[in-house]
Amino acid sequence: MRKLVAVLLVVLAVFAFGAQKLYVSTWGFNLDLLDKNITKPFFEKYGIQIERELGNNSVRLSKLISQKDNPVIDVVHFADYYAMLAVKNGLLQPIDVTKLSNYQDLYDFAKDPVGGHYGIGYTVYSMGIVYRTDKIKQPITSWKDFWSKEVAGHISLPDITTTQGPVLMMHLNKIFANDAYDPELKAAFEKIAELKKDVVTFYKTSSELINLFKMGEVWMAPVTRFSWGQFLATGLPLAWVVPEEGMLGFTNVVSIVKGAKNLDAAYKYIDFIISYEVQLAEAMDLVDSPVNIKVKVPPEIAEKLTYGEDHIKSLVFYDIGFIVENYDKWINKWNEMIAQ
Repeated sequence: MRKLVAVLLVVLAVFAFGAQKLYVSTWGFNLDLLDKNITKPFFEKYGIQIERELGNNSVRLSKLISQKDNPVIDVVHFADYYAMLAVKNGLLQPIDVTKLSNYQDLYDFAKDPVGGHYGIGYTVYSMGIVYRTDKIKQPITSWKDFWSKEVAGHISLPDITTTQGPVLMMHLNKIFANDAYDPELKAAFEKIAELKKDVVTFYKTSSELINLFKMGEVWMAPVTRFSWGQFLATGLPLAWVVPEEGMLGFTNVVSIVKGAKNLDAAYKYIDFIISYEVQLAEAMDLVDSPVNIKVKVPPEIAEKLTYGEDHIKSLVFYDIGFIVENYDKWINKWNEMIAQ
């Protein structure tokens, strides 16, 4: 009854004064489910209409840069790396976490993933190893298994231009030289140069990788957990591996644009999407893996998400700022290596 009354009050306010709008920059995925789980209930609760600007990270970052002196966007969703680039370009403002009632319910890694409270992690995903159990008989247990003769000619790795590529290179440098923060990533580049003749392709999208598995060209690859459900849907005999050196952890973050014109609504929105109710709804619909520690999901859902105490504990996170500092140099080094 109270909820119905609250909704009626919101409707009356909107009818009398018109709907307030919040301008949100985000990706164009799962829009129907985002409307179901976020847009509609957010409007019902606050009478605030969400207007979206859609596109990939780089396109939307470029738009924010072009609008820097007079921003249109209030809230932006980015992969953690691009959030750091936005900070570097002076596009974001620190978030006052005391205004977020659900902040303390987040995993620690989600509370300040880019530093300075310039972003709040609202979803997490992992990268582990997936392999064909009918093609590879020796159990895969380590990232070092990509250098095994048994899989030579049937592996794929992410291109360094992907969100996961630089982090994987840092992890390999940690594994082979015990130094993830070598600015040159010397050991990782040497090992990839040694391996490249056995790599079918350095993939750039999950869909590209799934097709390579379907065609039987690739038997093993690093795979992001958010695409694991699509891999399972192929019907292939596949196994997900938590390598002994750990899985890689990534967060997508939500931030407030510097100079946002609808600041109060922006805080309401951020608090809303990290709430138990929204995090649960998004998890159950397999849109995003939850970072709210109160969320519990059944096993059949959990197996397709980055979820569960053991899974979360296995995640390895690296400093995104270090990637931003060295990214251009690594790209050039990568291109030279591939061309040789």
